[in-house]
Amino acid sequence: MELLEKILSGYILKSDESKKLLFDLCNGKYNEHQIALCIGVYKYRQPSFEEFSGFRQSIMENAKLIELKFDCMDVCGTGGDGKNTFNISTLSAFVLAASGVKIAKHGNFASSSVSGSSDILNYFGYQFKNDEKQINHEIDKYNLSFIHAPLFHPTLKSISGIRRNLKTPTFFNLLGPIVNPSMPKYRYVGVNTRSTARLYNYVLQSSNEKFLIAHSIDGYDEISLTNDFIIKSNLGDSIYSPSDFGFSSNMHADLIAGETIEDAAKIFLNVLTNNSTSQQFNAVVINSAFAMHLYTEKTVNECVEICKEAIISLKAYEIFKSLIK
Repeated sequence: MELLEKILSGYILKSDESKKLLFDLCNGKYNEHQIALCIGVYKYRQPSFEEFSGFRQSIMENAKLIELKFDCMDVCGTGGDGKNTFNISTLSAFVLAASGVKIAKHGNFASSSVSGSSDILNYFGYQFKNDEKQINHEIDKYNLSFIHAPLFHPTLKSISGIRRNLKTPTFFNLLGPIVNPSMPKYRYVGVNTRSTARLYNYVLQSSNEKFLIAHSIDGYDEISLTNDFIIKSNLGDSIYSPSDFGFSSNMHADLIAGETIEDAAKIFLNVLTNNSTSQQFNAVVINSAFAMHLYTEKTVNECVEICKEAIISLKAYEIFKSLIK
């Protein structure tokens, strides 16, 4: 209770303290009301760099880790932006795989939206795996495997119900993209606030990973093409407009997933079969292109053309069909 009392009184935890707090939260030291109270604290103030680092360390030390045989990339957003966009990062994973990028995508069921990456894959019948050999086999054969978070983070199971019942984004959303148990060499991360982008930048700068953080200035945790967007990476910060890459601006309505998983699944298939709207197509392409740029060091414009072709040629759809079968 001492650590909970500290944060309730406004104290900023050291990294070893936040590491212990999260471990205790997940291991029965607090009841569900106390856990909800702790989550509430970080709902109204973002974890500090030290707190965030301690939370991450706690999760990773208790995760089932995977050793990959390949230099892989994760493509993941924090979620929790309240925009209810369709599954852009999951679609990007298929586009990138079809373009020769090896992907180990970390994901979970949605806690506050219609469709998380695990929801959409589960809907189509994808079989989640926790076997290292099988995951490496899929990456070798298809350039892509999905890492369903609950299978690798057993200590978080005890609080998953509380998170779902709260029906609001929590600091666990922030942790998701940086606790991939395969520890990929490359990370393309979407965040929905500038403060979260700075937090990720601090954390990832201290690692040996190559990373790119994307943030649309109107609050999307991806490049939405609805406004200018900020890119942070190992090389520094940049700000771009959709027109810089030949794209028209999107409207929010262009990106909505719908009200049900069936609505989201229809959009998902429309994109993969090249039957989507141009706005949906462009949103997937630009996110895929920046991720590919990080992985290959080709120019973003070169990557835009490669990613367009991966959809138009149906190569991304073929990988989808092969994985889902």
